[in-house]
This record gives sequence, C-alpha cells and structure tokens, in this order.
Amino acid sequence: MAEPHEPFIILPETEAADRLLDKADALLQRHRAPGPDTDVPLLTEQVEDDDIPVLTGAVPEVAPSPPTPAPASFVEQLIELDAILNRRIDEWMSQELPQVLAEEIEQARMRILQQVRARARATLLADISQEISQLLDANDPRNR
Repeated sequence: MAEPHEPFIILPETEAADRLLDKADALLQRHRAPGPDTDVPLLTEQVEDDDIPVLTGAVPEVAPSPPTPAPASFVEQLIELDAILNRRIDEWMSQELPQVLAEEIEQARMRILQQVRARARATLLADISQEISQLLDANDPRNR
C-alpha cells in the first residue's frame, strides 16, 4: 500500500522562513493594542497624589521643519547630464579612436607582412629556386 505523503515539501529554507515569521508575529503581538478579549492590567492599589510626577514647565512648541523639496528641474538636469556625457564620449572617441585604429592597423599590417614573407620563403622560394636551376641547366654549355 502506498504511504500517505504530505502535500507540501518542507525545505530547510522554508523552516527558517517560518521561524522568522513566527518571531515577527510575536513582536507584532507584543506591540498590538489590547482588544476587548485581552486581559488589561488593572490598578488595584491606591496611589497618593504626591507620588505622581507632574509637568510644571511649559514645553515650547517646535514647528516641524518642512521637507526639502526635490528640484523641480531634476528631469531636465538628468537630460542635460545625458547630453554632456554623450558629447564628452563623442569628443573622446574622435580624439582617441583614430590613434588606436592607426596603431592596431599598423600592428596588423606588420603581422600580415611577416606571415606573407614566411610563406613566401616556405613555398615560393623553393619554386623559384627550382625554375632558376632548370633555366641554368638548360643554358649550361656543358649540357649541350
């Protein structure tokens, strides 16, 4: 007979998340206002008026400072910054790119030239030597 299985898979990450949620719930319960069904502590002892601290001085009312508003032209500043960045990049590219390209093209030209010379020595030189040898042999008076 097949064993019954739980519809939910409990992973270690899930257990850790459940523990964290339980702690958060306990913290919220501590700070929640008591409802009609909770026990409210009652004062059962009589307190003398002399034991109660009384505020004797007036506390001056402090006006809250207004929040700092974001600049109204923030979007315009971002657009201007974008234009400045694009202009700076274009200027840099027009100054640096020709020099970088010239250096890279020169290096590529030198590599290609070296490869052509190496291949010419390996293949063409042997062919030319063979043709010269045949021509000299054909014109040598001793071979007549």
